[in-house]
Amino acid sequence: MGQLKLLPTVKDVILINKMIRNTVKKTIEQVLKEEKFPKVSYEVRESSNVKFGDYSTNVVMKLEKAQDKHSKLECAKKFIAKAEKFEEFSKVDFVEPGFVNFYIEPSTITNNIQKIIKEDESFGENEINKGKKASVEFISANPTGPLHIGNARGGPLGDTIANVLSASGYQVIREYYDNNLGTQVDVFAENLKGMIDGEVVMDQYQGEFYNDLAARLNNLSGKSLDEIRETAIKLIFEEILVDIKSMGIRFDKIQHESDLQKSGRTEKVVKYLSSKGLTKEKDDALWFALEHHPVKDKEAVLRRSDERYTYFADDIAFHELKFENKPDLVVDVLGSNHHGHVPRLRAAVKALGFEEKKFKVILYQYVRVKKGKDIVSMSKRAGNFITAGEVIDEVGRDAFRFFLLSHSPSTHMDFDLELAKKRNESNPVYYVQYAYARVSNILKKAKEEGFSHEKFIGADLSLLRQPQELALAKKLLKLPDLVEDLSESLAVNQFTTYLVELAEMFHKYYESYRVIGEKEDIAKARLNLILATKIVLRNTLNLVGVSAPESM
Repeated sequence: MGQLKLLPTVKDVILINKMIRNTVKKTIEQVLKEEKFPKVSYEVRESSNVKFGDYSTNVVMKLEKAQDKHSKLECAKKFIAKAEKFEEFSKVDFVEPGFVNFYIEPSTITNNIQKIIKEDESFGENEINKGKKASVEFISANPTGPLHIGNARGGPLGDTIANVLSASGYQVIREYYDNNLGTQVDVFAENLKGMIDGEVVMDQYQGEFYNDLAARLNNLSGKSLDEIRETAIKLIFEEILVDIKSMGIRFDKIQHESDLQKSGRTEKVVKYLSSKGLTKEKDDALWFALEHHPVKDKEAVLRRSDERYTYFADDIAFHELKFENKPDLVVDVLGSNHHGHVPRLRAAVKALGFEEKKFKVILYQYVRVKKGKDIVSMSKRAGNFITAGEVIDEVGRDAFRFFLLSHSPSTHMDFDLELAKKRNESNPVYYVQYAYARVSNILKKAKEEGFSHEKFIGADLSLLRQPQELALAKKLLKLPDLVEDLSESLAVNQFTTYLVELAEMFHKYYESYRVIGEKEDIAKARLNLILATKIVLRNTLNLVGVSAPESM
């Protein structure tokens, strides 16, 4: 699909496969241009209350704030007069304090069902970001232990962000940063060496996982700390990748922190910052220092007194490498424990001369694992945390991804293992997948009754007149708008909300109205709605990385 051109009628807009919200936008743009109104930033939103129409815009309110010479009512009349010429709008009205509401003609909604069926697997996608490049880094767990459920929360989140960016036209690179250096790695290696040599170790590294690791590396007894460190870190990293694969995630690029130092990239970027006067010597260490940048903690060590570079220095080098490829968007999906690191990293990105607005960071909060009302306090395998692998083994990939994605990343969440395993409507992922299996079964039975795809695809969709039918159709047609919005906001947890709401609308509709067994013309029309529901459920499940089973 190409970029939308200004066309004379709403019908033309629909024919080039654009959704109803864009029709409203183009109506507004025509009025702004024809009436020589000032350019203003406005919103077009789906109305939350049906008495305010299907879509609402605040453009009149924005024009008033721009001190336009016309009154609000006069401005509103211009928009209403233009919109009412289009048969696709049944009504357009104005309400205070400055909203114009658009009511969509039912035939406009039902006729677009054919659009869903025609586009099939590509329905929901757009090309608004065609030709742009994006980098999405996520998970990036420290390889001093197994991947735990906290870090794993970033997996479905980052992967779905990458999916929605791809669906909006971006060329996306999924990146993983292997933090295989640093103080924590050193402490881990020292403790592991102690375990191998039969010495006392820190409580932090107690548990079956570490005992098993020490036993597996027992042949390294007496070997150097460096050899033990390198062998253990590589082994744990490979096991983390196994868990990542079990989540249904693949990475296009894996960047090892050690390679940034070996290649000289970290040294080079630190020298560059020094040349720009952005570093200073203090306590025998080299510090990143921005005297005038609005960062609470303006200083951070780049090179320690022992001449070793820090994680922060390496991360700056990694981001220089990301921006070197001239991306239009760089997204980091990080745990909330990085909150103090982010402002300094933003400052460093700006100091390197890159556009800060192209750099977005999503921080996700802590995950608590429960079994019903009981808190699961620790892992049998890891000792002091719950591993991602254990949760996936218990609930499966689909529930794992759906549950972790179903909350805003800015909120703490409880992962209920018992709920995730239930096979009833109380389990949201089961509820959604059952809706998909149900529509699949309806279409299968229809074919057995002689209603093949070819026979019902040209049905008279104006027969879809029931309020629940129109509401379901509108919900289906929302997917392209949702993909467009979330490719900008990255609030991809909204996909799970959309799926549950869509599944609920379908279940209630099917339980209220017959499809097969109804009069033939009505049955054919409803089968189009059922097929469109199947397509939208499948395409949205694909975006969140959850399977769409034909039967359950």
